Amino acid sequence: MAGEPGQQDRPRYSRTLADPPRSVVLDGEFILGCFNAPPELANMLDVRNPYHYPVPRWVKDFRCKEWKAFQFGDKRWFFFTALYEAKSFGLTQFTAWDREKGRCYETKRLIPFASFGIGDRLDGERPGYRDRRSAVRYSFDLTGGSILVEASRAKSAWGKPFSGSFSFAYNARQTAPSSVCLPLGLNRAMYSTKVLMPMQGWFEADGERFEFGSPDAMGILDDHKGFYPYAMRYDWVTGYGQDSKGRRVGFNLTDNQVRDPSAYNENVLWINSRVFPLPPIKVTRPNGPEKPWHIQDTEGLVDLTFKPERKNDMKLNLLLAAIDYHGPFGSFEGTLRSADGAEKVDAQGLFGMGEEKYLRA
Repeated sequence: MAGEPGQQDRPRYSRTLADPPRSVVLDGEFILGCFNAPPELANMLDVRNPYHYPVPRWVKDFRCKEWKAFQFGDKRWFFFTALYEAKSFGLTQFTAWDREKGRCYETKRLIPFASFGIGDRLDGERPGYRDRRSAVRYSFDLTGGSILVEASRAKSAWGKPFSGSFSFAYNARQTAPSSVCLPLGLNRAMYSTKVLMPMQGWFEADGERFEFGSPDAMGILDDHKGFYPYAMRYDWVTGYGQDSKGRRVGFNLTDNQVRDPSAYNENVLWINSRVFPLPPIKVTRPNGPEKPWHIQDTEGLVDLTFKPERKNDMKLNLLLAAIDYHGPFGSFEGTLRSADGAEKVDAQGLFGMGEEKYLRA
């Protein structure tokens, strides 16, 4: 960074991660901030008057969007899974993308008014979905230092069978969580916990078994709740992998409807067991979501290009609800820097996904 015109005169970007409160809502009010660990209780429904006037608890529950998702894999495989509760509908998805052979294995279901067992406490949760032909389940043992993802699908006319089990290490020696409670206006907010973790496990498909446990096997958890506006919009990219120095690195970058994003955002860079807050960013797609995306900030810390490799789209337009979603998988290039200038990451070879999302529900 030294030597760039005006760079030495510009104040350094500063956003610190504080110790978390026990709960995100206290005495009916959100405790806003950026934290270095997840709060024990993400008690979103305890908020008082989120719309300037009292509403029943069931109304607050219906308006609070909730999801848990993982992006993980190694140099060959990329996996994406989500349990998403929009309240008017639910989405369960598990996708395995073999980058080497261009194969995809997937189970995806959109279910009216679905609930997957997402609660207020991350530690000890076991949300999931099962039907006659497929299953997706997560198990969270933060106290014990592990998180488990399991998924399977039986053979059907709509896809080939597969099964997999993946375990993520969650401990201070290998991981550094980032949690936030950020303002959305009125007395409404969003909560999120994200963390980059080493991964080990296995995946079976087409008579082959693939084992994971090498240093390049890793993944990112996204635990999320929010009282978003009726028309919800955001841009998001995340990626991970080993950099040229052999370090485990990852990032999370979001441009959403949060108020005062300079002070309140969820943008971070992970390097091994350290986490570095990053500034607000903007995503541009000059040629649409299937061509390269450009992700930059105004501080000179984020300068990335995302190159989609596989589409992951969803479009639905009903009377009271609509989805226009582009979530491609792809690779990154460019650079990421820590605010103090001590760390620089070459993003060449990092893999992940992006989202351009509009939801009316």
